Amino acid sequence: MGRGVSERTKKLTLGAILASMGVVLLTVGGLVEVLDLSMAALASFFCIFAVIEMGKGYPLMIYAVTGILAVLIMPQSLSGWIYLLFFGYYPIVKAKLERLPTTLAWVLKLAVFNAAVTVYAAICYFLFFGELELLLLEFSTLFGGMNIGGVLVAIIYAILNVIFVVYDIAITRIITLYLIKLRHRFRFLK
Repeated sequence: MGRGVSERTKKLTLGAILASMGVVLLTVGGLVEVLDLSMAALASFFCIFAVIEMGKGYPLMIYAVTGILAVLIMPQSLSGWIYLLFFGYYPIVKAKLERLPTTLAWVLKLAVFNAAVTVYAAICYFLFFGELELLLLEFSTLFGGMNIGGVLVAIIYAILNVIFVVYDIAITRIITLYLIKLRHRFRFLK
């Protein structure tokens, strides 16, 4: 048996470390509720790193382990669910979509994002039906009894899409920074 550690063992160990760091971030997001979205977004950077440096199935493994463990540890935490429903797999999808022509890539990215938001909203609606109906009723009384549910949903989707575009551009810039300035520090992976 050779003395060196195989490349597969290095990648598996690194994947476990990245997944555990992601779980820690998502747990912090669960404990400090105002950080749930931020921690889910930060935890996605471990998948970005895995897409760049590890390739193949490792990013998917990190996403699955991180998301499932975060939800099992703190099922009431939004950060784990948000990570599982979007932030965790998006870096993997982004890497695939950015190989397409730019316009098509953006259309598909927005479609993936809006599908994730719709699934999340549907889950929330079915879990918290009474509270959502009450919230929409309160909004309608604020606006003179008008039924503004559809308008409110359209505004929320528009705002979320703008935030998503900013998030995607920020990820691209961080990836570029990593590739140009920081990647040489991770030579142990080669």
